[in-house]
Amino acid sequence: MLQTYLLINSGLYILLALWCLIKPTETANYLGYNLVNNSGKIEYLTVYVGLEMGFAAFLALAAFLPTIKLSGLIFCVCIYLGSMLIRTSSVLFYGNVSKVTYMVGGLEYILGIWGVVLLFKNINSN
Repeated sequence: MLQTYLLINSGLYILLALWCLIKPTETANYLGYNLVNNSGKIEYLTVYVGLEMGFAAFLALAAFLPTIKLSGLIFCVCIYLGSMLIRTSSVLFYGNVSKVTYMVGGLEYILGIWGVVLLFKNINSN
């Protein structure tokens, strides 16, 4: 189950990275960003393509290398818990957000909770 979780995460990150790479302006607008100049586009591509490709590569490696499987899981849990905390508190503070914000947040919650469950199962089995 852990390998499946890591591969799903890797796949989602690579798909999002490729979508953002191929259509940066469209994806930025969809997420609520406005790329006003090339510096903004470079920052967007660095975060939404570069980092996510790095996440995808690490999680794919973690799925197949037993020595770092737990590290991949801990990485996901930390990333999702941080995202869940900031997204939830920001939505409550700012309000008036698009449906996309809730959709992305819902996916983060699903993957984050699944990761926490897997982490507790992994810890309790050792």
